[in-house]
Amino acid sequence: MSVVVRIALLRPMARLDPVDWGPRLAEALITRSQVVSGLRGGTARRTAAADEAVALCRRLVADPTDRHRTTLARALVARAGVPDVRPTTVVTAELTEAIGYVEGSSDRLGLVALATARLLLARRRSQLGEVREALASARLALRAWADAEPLTADDRARRINTLLVVAECAQTLERHDEALDVRRQARDAYRALPWRYRLRWKGLDAATAVPLASSVAADGRHREALDLLTAADLALELTRSVTPEPGHVLSARALLVESLCRQAMGEVDAAERTVVRAVDLLRPWVGRIPDGGGAHLASALRAHGALLLETGRADEGVARLEEAAEVAREVGDIERARSLVSLVWARMTAGAWDDVEPLLAELLPLCRRRANDLPEVFRPLLVQGLCAVTALSAFKRGDENPPPPGTRIAGMTGTAAGQEAVELARALVAGQPAYRALLGAALFGLDRALIRSGDVAGAAEALRECVALRRDLADEDPAHRADLSRALGNFGNRLDALGRLDEAYDAHRESVEQARAVDGGLPPAEMAVALRNLATSLSAVGRPDEAGRVRAEADRLPAT
Repeated sequence: MSVVVRIALLRPMARLDPVDWGPRLAEALITRSQVVSGLRGGTARRTAAADEAVALCRRLVADPTDRHRTTLARALVARAGVPDVRPTTVVTAELTEAIGYVEGSSDRLGLVALATARLLLARRRSQLGEVREALASARLALRAWADAEPLTADDRARRINTLLVVAECAQTLERHDEALDVRRQARDAYRALPWRYRLRWKGLDAATAVPLASSVAADGRHREALDLLTAADLALELTRSVTPEPGHVLSARALLVESLCRQAMGEVDAAERTVVRAVDLLRPWVGRIPDGGGAHLASALRAHGALLLETGRADEGVARLEEAAEVAREVGDIERARSLVSLVWARMTAGAWDDVEPLLAELLPLCRRRANDLPEVFRPLLVQGLCAVTALSAFKRGDENPPPPGTRIAGMTGTAAGQEAVELARALVAGQPAYRALLGAALFGLDRALIRSGDVAGAAEALRECVALRRDLADEDPAHRADLSRALGNFGNRLDALGRLDEAYDAHRESVEQARAVDGGLPPAEMAVALRNLATSLSAVGRPDEAGRVRAEADRLPAT
C-alpha cells in the first residue's frame, strides 16, 4: 500500500481515536515527508506532510506519559530536512527542540532522530559561517550514529551525509589531510551500500565523488581527480534533475575542480572554458539557493579572475575579481575576505595603487573581528592584508616614488604592518608548518619596510630568518627556489650595507645558483639583477676579473 493511500485511510481513523491511530498517521506523514520527487510540487507536498506530522505530534505529546516525545522529535527533524525558505533561526530552534526531546535517548528511533537533528543543525550552522559549532554538531551526530548501530542502509546513507559535513568543515578550517581522509571514508561507505540503496541514494554518488576529487586535486593528483569527476557525470545529471538547486551547485563545484586540474596540467584553454561554464551555471541560482548560491558564485568568479591574471589578461582578471567581491559582500564574511584579498593583490599587480587602500580599510577590520573566533580562516587572510600594506609602503607607483617612510596606509605604517604580519604568521607556523611560506612572505615584506625606515640590521635579521625558511622549503619542493633566490639577493645587499662583505658574497653566489636551478629560469630581468649583485660583491672582495665576466653575462640578458 502506498504511503499516500495509507495517509488517506488513517486520517479519519485518527480523528475518531487519536490515541491509537494518531501515532500511526504521524509515522506515515513522516515517511511521506522524506520521499524526494523530481515532479513539480514535490517539495511542497513534503512540506505539507511534515507540517501535518508536527501539528499532530504536538497534540499527542500533551499526553502526560510523554510517550510521544520521540515521535514529535522525528516530525520536527523531518520538517527541517525538507528544503524550504523558512528562516534559519526558525529551523535551528526546531532542531534544538527536537534534540532536547531525544538527547540521552537509548532506543534506536530516538538515537536516529538525535543523529539526524545534529546533522541538520550542523548544516545550518555551516551555512551561517559558524564552522566550529557546525563541526562539533556533526561529530556529535557521528557519535549518535555509532550508538544507534546496527544501522539500516538508509541510516548508513544519512551517516555518509554527516561525514561530508565533517569534511567540509575541516576543509574550511584548513585541515586538508583530515578532509581528504573523511571524504574517502564517505566515498567508500557509499560504494559499500547494497546496489538497490546506491540507486535509492544516487545523489550521494556525486556528493561523495566531487568533494573527494577536490581534496585529491589539492593533493596534486590531478588525473585521479579527473577520473573521479568523469565517473560522477551521470550522477550529477540526475542530481540536477531531482534536486536542481544543490545539483547545480555541486555541478559547478565539479567544474571548478576540473578547471584547476586542467590548469595544473597545462591545458589553459580548457581550464578557462570549464571555469566559465561554472560561472554561467551558478548565475541563475543566486538568491534561489538556501545554502548560499552567492558564495559559490563568488568562489567561481575568483577562480576565473585568477586564471585570467595568470594568462596575462590583467584587465579582465581584475574585472572578474571586482565582481567576485561585489557578490561576496552579500553572502558572508569568509568569502568576502577571500575575495577582497584576491582583488587587493590583483589591483597592486595591475598598478592600480589608488584603488587598493579602500579595500584594505574594509579587509583588515573584518579579519581582525573574526580572527579569534575563526583563526584558521581569518588570520592567514589578515597576514596577507598586512603584507599588502607593507608592499604599498615600499614600492614605486608608476613613475612616482614610494610614499615617504612613516606614511600611514589603511591606518598603519609599513613597519607596523610588517611586524604584525610576522608575529601572526609565526603563531600560525607554530600550529601548522604549512604556513611557513606565508611567514617567509611576511619576513620578506618586513625587510623592505625596515630598510626604508633605516634599520639595516633589523632588515638583515628578518631576511636571515626568511632565507632559512625558504631554504628548507626549497629542499622539500624545488618550486620555492625562485623565492629563495630573491631572499638571498636582498640578504646579500643588507650584508653589503653592514660591511660584512664575505657573508654578502656567499649570499649573492647562492642567489645566482638558486636562480640558475629554477625550472624554466627566473625572468631575464630578475636574473640580471642577481648577476649584477654578485658582480658588485665580487668587486668588493677583490675579484675584479670574475666580476667583469659576471657583469657581462648580465648585460647580455634582455631587459624584460
